Amino acid sequence: MKKSLLSALMVCSLTLTAVAAPSLALADTIDDQIEQQDQKIDSLKGQQADAQSQIDSLEAEIETVGAKVTALEAKQVELGQETEKLQDKIATLKLRIAKREEAIQKQARDVQVNGQSTNFIDAVLEADSLTDVIGRVQAMTTIVNANNDLVEQQKQDQQDVEDKVKENEAKIQEVAANQAELTEQKNAIAAKQADLNVLKADLAAEQATAEKDKDALKKKKEEAEAEKARILKEQQEAAAKAKAEEEAQAQALKEAQAQAASEATAAATVTETASSNTSSSSSASSNTASSETSSSSSNTSSSNAGSSTSNDSSNSSSNDSSASTGSTSTGGGIDHSSSGNMYAVGQCTWYVKNRASWVGTYWGNGAQWGASAAAEGYTVNGTPAAGSVVVFAAGQSVGGVWTADGTYGHVAYVESYNASNNTITISQGGMGFSSPTGPNTATLSASGYTYIHR
Repeated sequence: MKKSLLSALMVCSLTLTAVAAPSLALADTIDDQIEQQDQKIDSLKGQQADAQSQIDSLEAEIETVGAKVTALEAKQVELGQETEKLQDKIATLKLRIAKREEAIQKQARDVQVNGQSTNFIDAVLEADSLTDVIGRVQAMTTIVNANNDLVEQQKQDQQDVEDKVKENEAKIQEVAANQAELTEQKNAIAAKQADLNVLKADLAAEQATAEKDKDALKKKKEEAEAEKARILKEQQEAAAKAKAEEEAQAQALKEAQAQAASEATAAATVTETASSNTSSSSSASSNTASSETSSSSSNTSSSNAGSSTSNDSSNSSSNDSSASTGSTSTGGGIDHSSSGNMYAVGQCTWYVKNRASWVGTYWGNGAQWGASAAAEGYTVNGTPAAGSVVVFAAGQSVGGVWTADGTYGHVAYVESYNASNNTITISQGGMGFSSPTGPNTATLSASGYTYIHR
């Protein structure tokens, strides 16, 4: 910079010397101009030193803000992982509740239809000896306690679901708050960088005045100011958009909380009804048996008990098998369109929920969606169709191009199905794509995958 100014000064001096006449008066004028130019250069050097000090201060501040942004980004990743784990736990608990609820309702139906109740009086009257009486009473007590434990476990799991939903919502709110802070920090960096660019452009313009290049550098200054104005406008627009999104998210969160509370209340009502029906049936059977004589033998009672146990075991095994294979009864799936999106932003589950609002709010990670959807009455099979959700198991190949996560799996939305060549075109999101929030499209073979149909 100094060499440039000195070169300009030398050019000016040579030019003035060449133009000047040999007269003393003209020489004095040139000397005065040179002295003025030297003074101007000295003044510019002093201004440049002050400006450089300000630039150094701004760069140090930008570096500090950059470190905060890096820390917030790391926190965002950590919160996203915690949200995924919570989604996994919630989905597992909901599946466990659904299976246990089916067992409780089946037991209640058996009591009402077949009269298979726990009857202490029958057990005592049909006993062969005092020892047999004690053994029968202990056995009946064990069965009653087991039923009570089953109902208590159901209530506990339902409470765990409510607690984890609240915890997950808190994580989502924390992510939103961190996102807002992250945006603010990035905006601060952009604004300071814009100020720095304007300051540098200003210094360049002043230096250009001494080097006869003021007009070109003024244009740069104007461009820097325009960039600053553009950044300011973008920040204002982003702030308005963030406010609108925050209000929408708050409304969705409120609706999700209301729905979760409604579902929990409905499940608790069903459990209490089943327990009440079991108790009422047992009491009715006991009153009826007290007026009858003891005519059945011990062997007949044992045979009936063994048959009931065998049927319960068979039905339980069948239900477990159905859940593990992802099959379900057709139609009647629960529509979650008004529940809001509680999945972590940038995950594949978040994208599909945005694309297909009817899918569940707490279906867990991608690999769990088939079982979760089946538990809520959706049709889950291997038949591709446009508008369905395709589920990739943990570690399963996605079109032979990449592999789904070995723990969480992957989900995508089926935009179209071509029956002539058996291919599907999907849209998807996820951290592994250039656009985590999607849409990222791909066309692949439709065979070998699980599909959830609305």
